[in-house]
Amino acid sequence: MAKRKKVTRRVSRSVARRPRTVRDYLVIVRGWMFLVAFALMLGIGAIVGTFVNSQLEQSSPTVAGVQTEAR
Repeated sequence: MAKRKKVTRRVSRSVARRPRTVRDYLVIVRGWMFLVAFALMLGIGAIVGTFVNSQLEQSSPTVAGVQTEAR
């Protein structure tokens, strides 16, 4: 009869993780700052564009798509 193979149990050890550096944190913050700045610039552009468009409409009024002359 063949000998049984000896069973060895492996002890589970936690894998050592390297500590997070401040540099990784700064990269994430810089990315979010860029995203927020981009969104703010789009919002400001939309507000200014709407304002300019309304000012142009007041200077040249139209009725049913036809320009009218202001007397």
